[in-house]
Amino acid sequence: MEWQPTPFTAPLLVAALASFGFAGYALKNRLRGGKPLISSFVGVTVGAGLWALAYAAQLSATTLAETLFWNRFVWIGVAVLAVAWPAFVLAYVDWREWFRPSRLALLCAVPLVVGGAILAFGADPLFYRSPTLSDSNGYLVLTFLPTPALIGFMAYTYLVNILTFLVLGSVALTRGGVFRRQAALLVVAGVAPMAAGVLGVWGAFGTAFVDYTPITFAGTSLVLGWVVFRYRLFDLSPVARDVVFANLSDGVVVVRPDRRIVDVNGPARALFPSATVGSRIDDAFEDAPGVVEAVDGGGADGEGRSRASEAVSETRVTVDRGGDPRILTVTPHDITAGEGRQSAGGGTVLLFRDVTARETLQRRYRALIEKSPNVIAVCGTDGLVRYVSPSVERLLGHSPAEVEGRPAIDFVHPDDRETSQRALERAFQTCEPQTVDHRLLHVNGNWRQFETTVEGLFEETNEVVITATDVTESRRYEQRLQVLNRVLRHDLKNDANVIGGYAGLLRDHVDEEGEEYLDIVDRKVQTLTHLSDQAREIDVALHNDAGRATIDLAELLPRLCAALESAFPHADVSVSVPETAVVRADELLESAVRNVLENAVVHNDGAEPVVDARVDAVDDGYRIAVDDDGPGIPTVERTVFSEERETPLEHASGLGLWLVHWIVSQSGGELSIDTREPRGTRVRMWLPAADELNPDRATGE
Repeated sequence: MEWQPTPFTAPLLVAALASFGFAGYALKNRLRGGKPLISSFVGVTVGAGLWALAYAAQLSATTLAETLFWNRFVWIGVAVLAVAWPAFVLAYVDWREWFRPSRLALLCAVPLVVGGAILAFGADPLFYRSPTLSDSNGYLVLTFLPTPALIGFMAYTYLVNILTFLVLGSVALTRGGVFRRQAALLVVAGVAPMAAGVLGVWGAFGTAFVDYTPITFAGTSLVLGWVVFRYRLFDLSPVARDVVFANLSDGVVVVRPDRRIVDVNGPARALFPSATVGSRIDDAFEDAPGVVEAVDGGGADGEGRSRASEAVSETRVTVDRGGDPRILTVTPHDITAGEGRQSAGGGTVLLFRDVTARETLQRRYRALIEKSPNVIAVCGTDGLVRYVSPSVERLLGHSPAEVEGRPAIDFVHPDDRETSQRALERAFQTCEPQTVDHRLLHVNGNWRQFETTVEGLFEETNEVVITATDVTESRRYEQRLQVLNRVLRHDLKNDANVIGGYAGLLRDHVDEEGEEYLDIVDRKVQTLTHLSDQAREIDVALHNDAGRATIDLAELLPRLCAALESAFPHADVSVSVPETAVVRADELLESAVRNVLENAVVHNDGAEPVVDARVDAVDDGYRIAVDDDGPGIPTVERTVFSEERETPLEHASGLGLWLVHWIVSQSGGELSIDTREPRGTRVRMWLPAADELNPDRATGE
């Protein structure tokens, strides 16, 4: 085979070698771009390389048969490029819908038909009419008359290319920084070959019938290499940038090695208005020097290794935006090209995350724990204390450092350790809260009484949280009250009985004038005895664990009124009840109602006390109303009762009202005491019906 030299052979071979080199580089290194982007890029480079190599062989051929043979492969390269180039542009701008099978088939339809026809029949007679070899400037070139099929296919490829140029142009205009430069250079790499081809057809270069399109691939290969290596086409391509970058809730800033910003998204601009493309980071983050330190600490070291890739550190900075302080975390990510090499297009990506809400919440929880009146600790399955709140020093005298790392059981009284250990183990096994009473060691050597709850911290952790409440003083106070209560109930009643007995013996030894004084003694003895009985009933009411019972007021109230008439024959007692009035109340309700009825008579200064008792259905329950015509309860007495407190200057004269109040409250009811006009007292007790499930109600009059 004889070959002819042409001035275009060397540029075409360079273009083919560069194109195939790019394809091999992409396949060998498996670049990080998306699969459609890499695949289409390989298609572009292979198509361009095949076109340039086959056209170099076509121009070097000296016979028509050889020329047409190599021309077939030229058109195969053109067909591949006609599919790969628009696919590459669509992948670059992340129009993923075009990679669905139906649309991809539409994109491949025309080039696939043309390529198949060329392989089967050749360009002659499909594209060429009367092809021949003609002399042009001392070498032979293929001349022909174009067919409608050739004109139609060229029009199709030009139209598709123009559309891709418009897409790339919109990217270059709407996006900034490195992405604008990428898109602009890709437009140049696409427009230059097509423009050269059009001008060559018009004879602008002085040689007719020479296709200058693949010849320009030698120059556009340099442009493509600049985009791939200088502007990191596959590492920094704007794949889904509008979604992933521009619309990120976190701020993102891209910084070049020369410390200038090359890209910034909206959230970052809102946090740092001075962070604009082209500005230096020292100026952009002047009010947040921690950001500059993060960049300096996250770059490559003197040997070219990426420190950020070894250990990405997070820096906290605080910025004040119009009186609204924001707490941010700054994470630098180095973008270095390969092992031990710093790319000219490298730099640092800064990720800003607003953690103000999280930090505020954490500070609140930390303050709640640190200021808690209880000791709060976290313990692991090994029994060691992993955390203890600062309150341990106030309550037990130990510093947190002295407690953390030690077995929690070390601080428990030896006699209580077995119970405490079982509670700790059950908390791990059942994930249910465990409560234990035990004594804990104070730093002064004393033992303090604590009520402690142990429960799982989180389901996914093998830790429990221990909440210990110091009840030493309350237990001592309770013990004192119990002693006083026993004295009041037992010793006071016994002494009153002794006084009453001796008063009875004195009646045979005093004259008529002394009888009046003995009557006073008897009444006081009865009062003291009644006071002791009330104290016993109150003690039972306060320590009653029996719960509530079903009580029929229609049976209870008449029975108590009958007993009242029997005990006080001079009293006028009337009662009115419905056929049935069943309530759910404390079992000691009978004692409360009896106290109200007895008070209506005992404290009445009239010769014939009048008491009117009734039961009415009100809302979702029943109301007991007891009216009398006595002197009424003093205002100070009602104030003490309603405020539920006693002072040295204001105190209830008896325990009856307290007893009634506590029993009615324990029953889920309500108590009210009012003065009647012109005189008398009205006591009302509302109690929920036995079938009442809803505690919310409107109070009836």
